[in-house]
Amino acid sequence: MQINFHLLPISVVLTCWFLSAPVTATAAPAPVPPPAPRPVAVDLTRAQALLKDWEETAPDKARRCLRIIYWAPADVAPAPQYRERLTRVMTTVRDFYAGQMQAYGFGPRTINLELEPDGMLKLRVVRGGQPSATYKTESGHEIRQDCVKVLQSEGINADDETLVIFCYLSKWDPEKRTMRQWSPYYASGTHHNGTAWQVDSPLLDSALLKDKSNMLTDGQYGHISVGRYNSIFVGGVAHELGHALGLPHCSETVEERKARGHALMGAGNRTLGEELRGEGPGTFLTFSHALKLASHVQFSGSVKRMADKAEVSWTNLQIQTQGQKLVVTGRIASTLTPYAILGYADPEGHGDYDSTPGCAVPAAKGDFRLEVPFPESRKAEGGELRLVACCVNGFATAYAGPNGKPTFPFAMKNGVCDVTPALLRQELDAALARQRKSPLTTAEIAALKPQTREVLRRLLMPDSANGKPEPVNVAAASQHVALSDCRPLTASTGWSGVHYDRLPNVDPILMCGGRIYPAGLYAHAPASHVYQLGGKWSRFTGRCGVADGGGNPVEFVILGDHRELWRSGSVKPTESKTFSVPVAGLAQLELQALVTPKGKNGAWGVWLEPTLLR
Repeated sequence: MQINFHLLPISVVLTCWFLSAPVTATAAPAPVPPPAPRPVAVDLTRAQALLKDWEETAPDKARRCLRIIYWAPADVAPAPQYRERLTRVMTTVRDFYAGQMQAYGFGPRTINLELEPDGMLKLRVVRGGQPSATYKTESGHEIRQDCVKVLQSEGINADDETLVIFCYLSKWDPEKRTMRQWSPYYASGTHHNGTAWQVDSPLLDSALLKDKSNMLTDGQYGHISVGRYNSIFVGGVAHELGHALGLPHCSETVEERKARGHALMGAGNRTLGEELRGEGPGTFLTFSHALKLASHVQFSGSVKRMADKAEVSWTNLQIQTQGQKLVVTGRIASTLTPYAILGYADPEGHGDYDSTPGCAVPAAKGDFRLEVPFPESRKAEGGELRLVACCVNGFATAYAGPNGKPTFPFAMKNGVCDVTPALLRQELDAALARQRKSPLTTAEIAALKPQTREVLRRLLMPDSANGKPEPVNVAAASQHVALSDCRPLTASTGWSGVHYDRLPNVDPILMCGGRIYPAGLYAHAPASHVYQLGGKWSRFTGRCGVADGGGNPVEFVILGDHRELWRSGSVKPTESKTFSVPVAGLAQLELQALVTPKGKNGAWGVWLEPTLLR
C-alpha cells in the first residue's frame, strides 16, 4: 500500500501501518454536552426512584460488556492499526453516551467495553470464507454466522449478547484519495441482545475528528474532509449501536437543532464531533432515548429478570392537540413496573427518521399525560403517533423498529397535526368491538360518523368478488366505481390471498401513513389484478402505498392493454403516491405490485381508493 503521508497531518500519520515504533494515541475527547433540557412535565425523580427500587431490591447485578468482533474477508488482512483505532472509536462512543446520560441526570451510565491488560479493546478477529468481492451490503447474516461460531468456541451465546461487528469491506486509495465501502451497515436489538454491523477502513479513527484540512472523495458522501468522514462513520458507529441497544430512529425539534445539533438516532449519525471543527453544534441523545437506555442491562448493571416479558394494557386513552403538541392521556397497567412511556409522532414518508419523540412517567396508579411535539414535515399529509411502554427490567413494548402500539393516526396540513383520524379510528374500533358481540342496531350505526359508517359497511361485506360486476358491465349511469366493487378477470397476491377493502390481519383496517381508507385492494407483492374495461372508462385515479405495519418497499405499475401507463418507483413503508391515468379506449387494465431488492417480507402493498371515472 502506498500512502502519500506528506498530504496528511501528524494525526493521520499516527495511524499508518508502516511505522516501526509503537504509537500511543488517545481518542478525541467526547465533547461536553450543553445543559440538557428535559420536558418539565416529566417526573424524572419518580422514574429514577422506580429504577433504583427495582435494581436494589433483591438485586441481581452483572457487568455486561459489548462483544466486539473484527471481521475481514479471506483475501484481505485487517486494516492497519485496527486495534488501536477501534479502541479510540469505541472509547469515544462510550464517553458520548456517558456524557449525554449524565447531563440528563442519570449519572454516567453507558456501555461497557471489554479491555485487555494493555488497555486496548478486546477484539475477536474473524476471517470470512470468501474473498472480499463476493460480499455486499446484504451479507450481514452470513458475516454474523462466521462470528457466532467464534463466540460459541468461547462458550458465549451470541443470541444473549449485544454484538458490534466491524467489517473490513472498504477500499482506500491513498494516491487518488478515494474511499469506497460495501459493508453491511445496519443494526437491530433489544434491552439484552442485538447486533450492529459497522464498516472499518484505514481512516476510521476518532482522533481525526478535528481534521478539516485533508480531503478525500467518498463514494457515497462526495468530497469531504477527513474529519467529516469520521463524523459520519464514528457517528454511524454510535447510531447503529443505538439500534442494537433497542433505539428506533427519531428527529429533534427546530429549537433543539439550533441549540444542540442533530439527534443521534436521526441525522446525528453524520454530525458527531463537528463542533470540534467549528462546523456546527454536533450530535446529542434525546431525553426520551436516554430514559429508555437507563434500564438497558449495559447501562444499569442489573440483569434481574431481564428475559421476562411484561403483559401491558392501556385504558382510557384520549388524544388531542394543544398548541404545537399532540397530547395523549390514559392509564397503563403492566405485570412489570412501567417507569416510562415514549411517544413517536411519525409523518408519512422518510421512514421514521423524522419522527419527533416525547415521554412521560406514569403516576402511582398508572395514569399518564404524554406530550409529543408536532413533527416538522410540511409535505406529509398524515402520520401516526406510536406509544412504547418501558419497564424497569429493560423490557419495552417496541424496540429498534417503528412498530410501537397503540397507535393514533393523524392528518397534517402545513406542519399542523389534526387528530380527527385518531378519533375516527377510536370510534371504528369501538364499533367493531360491539359488532363482534352482537350486530349493531340501526340507531347505533346512524350515530356513527359518515366515514366510520362507510368503513364499517365495507368491512362487514363478504370479502369476495362474487356477485360484483366487471368494470365493462357497470351500469352506464354510474359515473365512477371503486375497483374493489368490481370483479377482476384474474387476481393474485404474494401472501395470504386476495382481499377487498381490508388487510388479512387481526387488524383489518386499511391504513397507510396514519390515514384510514374505506376502499382498496390488498396487494402484497408480488401481486396482479386484471380488469376488463371494454373501452368504457376514461380515467383511473387513486393512491398506492405500503400499509402501516409493512416492513419493505413495493413498486407499483399500471398497465393498459399490456402497455405501461404509470410506474411509482420504490414506495417505502407507510408512504403512498397518487396517480391519475387516462384509460380511454383501453380494453384491459392491470395493476401490478412488484417486489423491490429489499425483499418480499412485509411488502404489504395496497391500492387505495382505486377508482374508474367515465
